[in-house]
Amino acid sequence: MTLISNYGEYWSSIAYYERDVQVGETFKVADTFKEVTIDGGMDMATAGDRFCLGPLSNVHRTEASEKARLYIGKGVRLECRNEGDIWIRCLSDQAVFLQSFYLDREAGRAPGDAVHKIYPQACIKVFDLQQCFTQMDQHVKMAIHTRMQQQMHGQTLSVDDLRRLCVLRLSFVKGWGPDYPRQSIKETPCWVEIQIHRALQLLDDLFNSMNHQMSSSIPASNSSSTTMLEPVSTRPTQLN
Repeated sequence: MTLISNYGEYWSSIAYYERDVQVGETFKVADTFKEVTIDGGMDMATAGDRFCLGPLSNVHRTEASEKARLYIGKGVRLECRNEGDIWIRCLSDQAVFLQSFYLDREAGRAPGDAVHKIYPQACIKVFDLQQCFTQMDQHVKMAIHTRMQQQMHGQTLSVDDLRRLCVLRLSFVKGWGPDYPRQSIKETPCWVEIQIHRALQLLDDLFNSMNHQMSSSIPASNSSSTTMLEPVSTRPTQLN
């Protein structure tokens, strides 16, 4: 199983969506650029450290998306510090809205329970690699222990559940959640999903290590009928 094969070349992948439809190709940030700007500019030569959303076309674009895109402006700047800690600065004149498990923990909220509003010119840490690794390690070890106790029958550990810990979701202009009429980010007019490659590589290592430990501890008579940890496609997919 490989969650990511190009760690070291890129530290992040950014996909742009309008409601539940991805628009354009996924943008990858090379490891040589420790900062990347996502903005509403019209520069057609989007590359390197700038992802311009302006030129991206969508034949099914709604009026709400068309209007919201006008206010993205200078957008946001992401900075990768140390091995994989992420900071975001809001450069837009409009606030942006973020789903971040790191900020959930800092605010004393349950994971995935809150949407965090980042005001113009604010610069905050939104992802901590060590915290992410600790959470993933705990989940994997707990699942392994449970399955070993149940003699490996009836349960799998969903990789997608843990991939969510390695992802940031950010919407421009419009928020979602309990305080807004939109309950899901897929109902917002324009948003991005940011995958942190170093975190995905660590998750990949965890799963491969745990699979090896489990296969080593299973009697030979049972190994042929036992399914290890649930595999995941290497093709980029949008988390639900």
